[in-house]
Amino acid sequence: MSVRRATPSRPPLTAPRGGVKRPRDDSADSRARSNSVAAATPKKRAPTPPASTPAPEAGNADANSMQAKYATMACRNLKGVMDKRAETLSTLQQLLKDTESDLMRKENEGAERVMDDLKKRDAKRASEMQEVEDLKEEKQNIVKTVIAGLTAEHEQINRDGISKQQERQFIFATGEVKQEQLMQAAVDYDRRRVLETESRERKLKEIGELKKELESVKAAHTEVSLKAQLIREETEKLRAEKDEYCKVAADWEKKKADASHGIQKNQKALNLHEEERRKLHNKIEELKGNIRVFCRIRAPLASDRDLMEFDVADGRTLNVRGKERTVLAGDNTKADDYAFKYDRVFGPAASQEDVFADVSPLVQSCLDGFKVCIFAYGQTGSGKTYTMEGPNDNKGVIPRAVNMIFQKVTKLTQERGFQCVLSCSFLEIYNDQVRDLLGAQKPGQKESGSKATDRNLKISSSSDGEITVEGLTEFSVTNQTTVGELLATAQANRCTASTKMNDMSSRSHSVFMLKIKTRNPVTGVSLSGLLNLIDLAGSEKVNASEVQGQRFKEAVAINSSLTHLGDVIHALGTGGHVPYRNCTLTRLLQTSLGGSSKCLMLVNT
Repeated sequence: MSVRRATPSRPPLTAPRGGVKRPRDDSADSRARSNSVAAATPKKRAPTPPASTPAPEAGNADANSMQAKYATMACRNLKGVMDKRAETLSTLQQLLKDTESDLMRKENEGAERVMDDLKKRDAKRASEMQEVEDLKEEKQNIVKTVIAGLTAEHEQINRDGISKQQERQFIFATGEVKQEQLMQAAVDYDRRRVLETESRERKLKEIGELKKELESVKAAHTEVSLKAQLIREETEKLRAEKDEYCKVAADWEKKKADASHGIQKNQKALNLHEEERRKLHNKIEELKGNIRVFCRIRAPLASDRDLMEFDVADGRTLNVRGKERTVLAGDNTKADDYAFKYDRVFGPAASQEDVFADVSPLVQSCLDGFKVCIFAYGQTGSGKTYTMEGPNDNKGVIPRAVNMIFQKVTKLTQERGFQCVLSCSFLEIYNDQVRDLLGAQKPGQKESGSKATDRNLKISSSSDGEITVEGLTEFSVTNQTTVGELLATAQANRCTASTKMNDMSSRSHSVFMLKIKTRNPVTGVSLSGLLNLIDLAGSEKVNASEVQGQRFKEAVAINSSLTHLGDVIHALGTGGHVPYRNCTLTRLLQTSLGGSSKCLMLVNT
């Protein structure tokens, strides 16, 4: 910014340039101008007026020399400033190039962020450089203004005819002012340079911090690169394992398909074999006879007296030797021998396992879809209940048959996928009436205060010829334990009484019915079998048992039903009319005695 000193207006001087002395002006205007110049000149540096006034040409030369001197000094100062500024600018540009060269090599997002920050700072530094250029231009303008001002003042002094002393004083005063202005400008420049130096140091510090941050970013990038390499290697390894697993899985799928095809083929063959086995088994059973009679001889008790001698021949014949008797023609005695033929004879030493071993094929027939009846027949006290039910530690036919059926059913469902449904019911025929042992109180003990009802269930036949008992409780069973609990309940509800021949004589026929329905999902063949396990009440001689009243009525009903059962079995063996309707027992078992049904009579003696 240029400073121009205001001077009072005065008429121009027209003094000649060539050696003509200017006349002295002692006018008031001249004195006033002299006083104003003297007032403008600082007192501390006011020069002593010379003894004589030099020529105007010498004054002009001194003024020009002084002006050139100040201009030269100003130019030198500006040149030094410009050199230092150029050096600083070169250093900053070199530092900027090095920084940009380092930042150009960054390969991650952190380096890019640093580059963005440096670019922003470069823009800021460019603006600061622009400020320096502006300051330089301002200094040049100041110098030009000073030179122009000095020149204009010199010309004005020449034009106004100011004396040499006054001009020198004015020039000195003006030069000092200009010098102060230049010094102030230098101070301002130094202050700005200090600020710029501090700013540069601050920027260098920031750049150092950015370099450290960049190094940490590089280290993190290196660590991430190593991890990425490990992940890539692990990925390749997993991909190779996946390919291997896929190959193994494909092999397994192929083997599975082959195995499935083989299983289907084997399943088809197994179904054909099962059908063939069922037919062959049924053929064998038919050859043995759809109606068979087994005989089981119980071990003698300590209370038995006058037993006849017997022996078992070839497992089918029971030879009995009668008591000796006296022949009337002489004194000789004679004993009658009897031979009884059965399908199987079990001696006293035969175990429950031995008996069930010959009974189990009939249980298999039930699983094959046939109706089966197994009777336990004999006098009261002959061991029928023991044979059919047995104690807990030596179970009889019924629990063993149930166990066998559930084992077979489990195998069919788990190994071959069959669908099996089992249900059971338990009833007794008391005085030719049907009573539910699983849905009623224990009957027949009215004298002892029993709460049993005398409800007689009705027997009816459906349109397809099946025999049903209306109102009979039927339980769906899935395990042997449930069946055992039902058998215990039925045994507790069964009608028993004490007679002279047996303390716990059964006064009714018990019938345990187990229905088995199976379906082969492959062939769609469904089978329905029925297993009837009948514990017949013991036949007894009324004279021997000495029963009376209700017990006599029960004995008559028992003997009558046994007779009718014998008639039905005899008619089935010989052909002709079969009198099923003569009693409730044969009516109930009508569909399980004839045709393809299997019937086994276990005679206990």
